[in-house]
Amino acid sequence: MSTRPLRKFVKRYTTLSSALQTLRQEKLVLLSPSKWDDANDAYFMDLYRSQIASQSVLALCCTMAKETYHHWRVFTQGMDGIAIEFHREPLEQAVEKQEGFCAGAVNYMSVQALKDQASSGIKTLPFAKREGYSDEREWRIIAECEDVREYADLAIELSWISSITFSPWMPPSLSDNLRSIIKGIVPDAKISLRASSLTNSKAWKDAGRDLTVR
Repeated sequence: MSTRPLRKFVKRYTTLSSALQTLRQEKLVLLSPSKWDDANDAYFMDLYRSQIASQSVLALCCTMAKETYHHWRVFTQGMDGIAIEFHREPLEQAVEKQEGFCAGAVNYMSVQALKDQASSGIKTLPFAKREGYSDEREWRIIAECEDVREYADLAIELSWISSITFSPWMPPSLSDNLRSIIKGIVPDAKISLRASSLTNSKAWKDAGRDLTVR
C-alpha cells in the first residue's frame, strides 16, 4: 500500500464506464446529490441551494484517505470498480478558475458542533457531514448553477492522474484486458495501472504463513 502523503492526492472511486468516460473526454462530471444514500447529506445540499437562490447545486466526491474496504464497497459496483488518483493541486486550481465551482475537505461534526456554527456559516452546509462518516476523509467539488441541470463538466488534463487502481474483485483476465484498453485511450499518459490486492494479498498471506514455520 502506498505511503505517500495523501494530502497531495485525492481519489475518485467510481464505475468502470465512468472512469473510461473521464479518460476519453478528459473531464469530470458533477451530478445532482438528490439520489445520494445519505439523506442528511442530500438534504444539506438542497438546503444550501435554496439559501443561495441557485437553481442547481451539483457535486463530485473524492477521498483523501488511503485505500479501504469501505470505499470499494460503498462507492463502486463490485468488480467494475475503479479508483482514479489525482494530483490535488492542479485539480484545485482548475476548480478555482471555473466560475461557480469550489472544492474542499468535508468537515465531520456532531449535532451540537453544527448548532454552534454561526448563522453566517451557510457555506458550511455543502461541506458538513455527521462525525460517523469521518473515516471517509471526503474531499468534494461543488458547482452552483443558475439554471436547472442534472450535471456539470469540469475539464481536466490526463497529466493530473497519478494512478488508476482496479477493483480487488476484478478477475485478472479482465484487469489485463483493461490495461490494454486504457493504454490505447491514453497512450502517452504516464499513469500507473494496478489491480488492488486489498482482499487477496500474496504478501499478507505469505507473512501469515511465515508465522506458522517459525
